[in-house]
Amino acid sequence: MPLFLLLIKSRDQIDDGKYSCGLFLDFLKAFDTVDHSILITKLSHYGIRGIAKQWFTSYLTNRRQFVSAGSARSEELAVTHGVPH
Repeated sequence: MPLFLLLIKSRDQIDDGKYSCGLFLDFLKAFDTVDHSILITKLSHYGIRGIAKQWFTSYLTNRRQFVSAGSARSEELAVTHGVPH
């Protein structure tokens, strides 16, 4: 449900003298801990195969990253966890 509609529904419930409650979960950080090899294995387990699995595998493997600030640059490391943004 879009947030706007949720707010309207909650307001209407309160106006009618009823209780209204919201539960908001932020899963953004949860994806920072996803191990790529486990994710790819689970995709197969749940029936993701063929071209779709190849796409995910290609997207998640052989990624590298580094940090730079001014003229300084960190060592380049493999990214094995998290979801690329």
